[in-house]
Amino acid sequence: MNILKKYIDFILLFFIISFFISDFATSIANKLFSGSFNRYSGVVKLLFEVVMAIMIVSNRDKNIKVIQVLFALLLCFLIGQFMAIQDEYSFKIQVLEGNIYYFNKYIYILIFILFIKSIDIKKQTFIKIFDFLIYFLFINSIMILLGLLFEIQLFRSYEYTERFGYSGFFSKPEEASFIYMIVIIYYYYLWVIDKKNKNLFKTLFWIFFALLIGKKAILFFLILIFLVHIIFIAKYRIFYRFLLPLIVLVFYIFRESIIRFMLGLFPFWINIYQQHGLLTTLSSRRDLLLVDAVNYIDLNWGIFNYIFGGIDISKYKVEFELVDLYMFLGVFGVSFYFYLIIFHFLKRSNFLKKALILIVFFTSLLSGGLILNITAVIIFYIVANYIMVEHRLALEIGKTP
Repeated sequence: MNILKKYIDFILLFFIISFFISDFATSIANKLFSGSFNRYSGVVKLLFEVVMAIMIVSNRDKNIKVIQVLFALLLCFLIGQFMAIQDEYSFKIQVLEGNIYYFNKYIYILIFILFIKSIDIKKQTFIKIFDFLIYFLFINSIMILLGLLFEIQLFRSYEYTERFGYSGFFSKPEEASFIYMIVIIYYYYLWVIDKKNKNLFKTLFWIFFALLIGKKAILFFLILIFLVHIIFIAKYRIFYRFLLPLIVLVFYIFRESIIRFMLGLFPFWINIYQQHGLLTTLSSRRDLLLVDAVNYIDLNWGIFNYIFGGIDISKYKVEFELVDLYMFLGVFGVSFYFYLIIFHFLKRSNFLKKALILIVFFTSLLSGGLILNITAVIIFYIVANYIMVEHRLALEIGKTP
């Protein structure tokens, strides 16, 4: 135990770096060696979870409230699973890819928060993690560019398909998109504070490569950033507030032409638009999945399911984050979501920081994946609580001549 405490900063840094390296190994296994073992990233995360659990148990008197939330979620999950209707139950399948697997992914960020609050991590360790992230993403962006120029399947977001997108080393494009979003809000936040062209360039740099990932969620995220900027931040924001309704009106009048032009840039979505319409296209068929889930709920849920949830999440997952949490954990799942945001991401934040954090969460609300993508949500927690803070920003601004 003393050895773990002595080297805990190194252990944390080691595992975070290992998350990214093992994810690339997973990507290679998935894309080049189909059918081979491909859970390298999962193994690393499980090992780190064991280390975190040991440290939490040894310091269990700290952060009782977070532990209570964790146990409340566990109780809710067990009740929901007892009431869930499943054709066949296999404990092995539940652990590897079923509801137990997903429950562990949902609570992983809570376990990480408990771990961080149970021990003393040096602030410099979090800065090292962020510096590594930037170096990794810079190299990853080079791989994205190479993938685009030479059509390298290994670096594509959707390999061996017509769908556009390059995610580089990442095995999951949604995780890549959230991590790029997190870096974008950091440098945008820094630029708004110090007005240095260097940070504006960095913001635009990361935006460019984020767009190459090929996720519509990034476009939605950037629209929200743009709206916040012109309404609250821009020098002539009063003018923009009057101009914005006019832009919305023009878009509404010419919406068909604009939509067809945008879809022309991404031919993959044209057939879906013609078959199912705009909503299905924008939501990547999630609206159809939502209809299936609602039909299942109408047929199978009782009154207690609405409180505790209870659904085969791997089968009925919609990828609207709040909807999935509600179906999986009921009212408690929704409460957990807001508890996580309010008490662990927004505390001690000014207006702009709160707005940027909420934009990322709101993007996830409609596209899904942030809390379930363990690496992304951990990086987000670190950036929100230890990087986008005054002393760190003062250091960054001080570096700029």
